[in-house]
Amino acid sequence: MRYISKILAGTLMITCLVISVMSAAALPSVLPCDNGDDILTDDEVSGAICDYMLDDSSYSLDDVGDASYILTFWGGKPKSVIDSHDREVTFYRPVERIITTNPDNSRMVIALGDLDKIVSTDECTRSGCVLPRDANDEKIAKNAWESLRIYEGGQLDDLPETNTRKEIDYETMAILKPDVVFDTTWYNRGDLVEEKVGCPCVDAGAGFTFAESYDHIRLLGNVLDQQDRAVELEDYVRSKVDMIASVTSQIEESEKPMVYFAPRGAKKGFYDAVEGRDFTRTEAVYEPLDIAGGINVARDCTGENVNVPPEQIVAWKPDYIFVAWSSTSAFGEPNGVDFVMETAELSEIPAVSDNNVYSCIYPYCRGRPLDRSLLNMMYMAKCLHPEEFRDLDLEEEGNEVYRQILGIDGVYTEMAEYQPFLKEVN
Repeated sequence: MRYISKILAGTLMITCLVISVMSAAALPSVLPCDNGDDILTDDEVSGAICDYMLDDSSYSLDDVGDASYILTFWGGKPKSVIDSHDREVTFYRPVERIITTNPDNSRMVIALGDLDKIVSTDECTRSGCVLPRDANDEKIAKNAWESLRIYEGGQLDDLPETNTRKEIDYETMAILKPDVVFDTTWYNRGDLVEEKVGCPCVDAGAGFTFAESYDHIRLLGNVLDQQDRAVELEDYVRSKVDMIASVTSQIEESEKPMVYFAPRGAKKGFYDAVEGRDFTRTEAVYEPLDIAGGINVARDCTGENVNVPPEQIVAWKPDYIFVAWSSTSAFGEPNGVDFVMETAELSEIPAVSDNNVYSCIYPYCRGRPLDRSLLNMMYMAKCLHPEEFRDLDLEEEGNEVYRQILGIDGVYTEMAEYQPFLKEVN
């Protein structure tokens, strides 16, 4: 009985600790120092109400600092944003501690200059979706890994991991006391995160249209009070889109080639029964290809996961085929181009007979990375219209993309060492 009592006591202590942590992480439902009208004034921040707060053990000097911040930077009111699921998310304090649950949001926080505020993240941000690793889990672009230092001096993979693709650790998130969680749009769990973690949660993410990317940039820029940097980044992306579109928009539609895009690669041949994807899975909407001056043969398909039989690909008669390079090993493994060129059923397709089958950058990584969309847009333009883009230097442009998004030079050059197709069309 004594042993059982000790177990029960220990369980009770752990339960109380968790409840305490959850309470500590919860945000106030009213503005600190406010008299109840949801508008702060100079007198309220510096006067009797704040004096009372300092005498009250439930408040702290941080609360007074937050109140002063709201008055100075947010016009005396809390700040509200509308996230990607049309949820109104309200902030009562400036964001100093961030948790991201997917690489697209991690990448955007870095691009906006707030990497040092991330206190935990997901397995894919840590393992290679922001900066690459090879098939042996070795770091590629090692200089970039060294350059992206987190708040305590470590590298990205030193950040605590609070979620995987399928699981999320709400208790650890609460213990870390974030000011915001940037969650992926896939699960629509913003309200649940707020309830369990006790801080604002913003559902946000990128897409395969640049309009979605602009929305993503603005949303996170607003939350992080990095509006100037957000404008700068959006202007940069627009300039690259305009650089390609200004040329391809002058090409008659009848002169644009028909293209089949295999974004999942072809490592398993026509179809992977386990993953439900491979060469026969495509995207009906891939704006980088459209802007590059190609016509997507699957443009009239519907649904999120477009799987087509090989006979349909043959019937489409694409002039070009792009197969995503789905391996991080440069040599020693068959690639998708080899499969397409050597498969008898595909031999009559114009793209195959004319030798217009190309590798391209894998467009996903637990999200839809903006850097990869920009790079594929320029790479595809160079492949589809070599004369029009003969002066386009992919290495120079690629390194600039990573300077803008990661603040690091030379990343594209290092990536090209393990994805050699990037050098073949330059």
